Amino acid sequence: MKILFLASGAFAIASLKALHGRPNTELSVITQPDKPSGRGRKLMPTPVALAAADLGLPLSKFPSVNDHLGDLPMPAPDLCVVIAFGQKLSDAFLQIARHGAINLHGSLLPKFRGAAPIQWSILSGDAVAGVTVIRVNALMDGGDILTSASTPIGESETAGELHDRLAVVGVTPLLHAIDGLMGGTLVGLPQDHALATKAPKLSKAMAWVDFSQDAVSVSCRIRALSPWPACRARLIRKSGRPPLNINLLKVAARQGDAPAAPPGTFVSPTEVACGTGTISLLVVQPEHRNAMAMGDFINGHAIETGDQLISAPPAGGG
Repeated sequence: MKILFLASGAFAIASLKALHGRPNTELSVITQPDKPSGRGRKLMPTPVALAAADLGLPLSKFPSVNDHLGDLPMPAPDLCVVIAFGQKLSDAFLQIARHGAINLHGSLLPKFRGAAPIQWSILSGDAVAGVTVIRVNALMDGGDILTSASTPIGESETAGELHDRLAVVGVTPLLHAIDGLMGGTLVGLPQDHALATKAPKLSKAMAWVDFSQDAVSVSCRIRALSPWPACRARLIRKSGRPPLNINLLKVAARQGDAPAAPPGTFVSPTEVACGTGTISLLVVQPEHRNAMAMGDFINGHAIETGDQLISAPPAGGG
């Protein structure tokens, strides 16, 4: 079985390793070129490029694979597998493999089509997330459904944690889809496009939270935007100590009636009042510092009942 694996993001690594370990499978990888990263803007390979190198797999890097149909490392694959690749494939490219191209997507399609399905599943307050393997066609995330798998979202689970977990969850349905296609036993099911919802990219302009909302909504927003762009808040001390900017990375909602304290107020060293209920702060990141458990933060920054967190959208919304 000759498989051309097109991927860039870390979401694809578990699937890449699973395919590499299969007998009678020849695997070649295409990824995005190295890109500037960090304060020094040093060129860095994609996570998939690093993984492919560790596995000793043939690796090509193309800024647009559609412009390199004559340079493919595997000119006549049986199947193309596409996961978090970051490039739209042309009709001509989709014709190169005998069994076409399939994609592992991080949502239960047709829900959450787009670049950030995992984040939007949490932001929307869903109790369940999942992955779907589809045929790739001209419509973004709109191809026929081949296989899928679902999993509950933990009450304090962040988008980063769910991303890593779904990457592993996706391995089994992907392998089932490949076997079904190669064996001629799997027929795709068309999506109901009327049920489709969008999951656009996140932005730094979204890095705020409204504590006047109910605790569950506040928790969903914070967890959906963690680790990036991370909801930011300003800690105001009633003692008069200097304010401190922090990122809120991991919380749990505590439902209940409206607290007596105004929204954003600490009602205990770890609990913050919301419009209704409270959130328990689990992991935070002080400005210019690493992320830390709330207990460690309290050891260095005493929190008193009545201290406040203030967060607001930037000018122009977001």
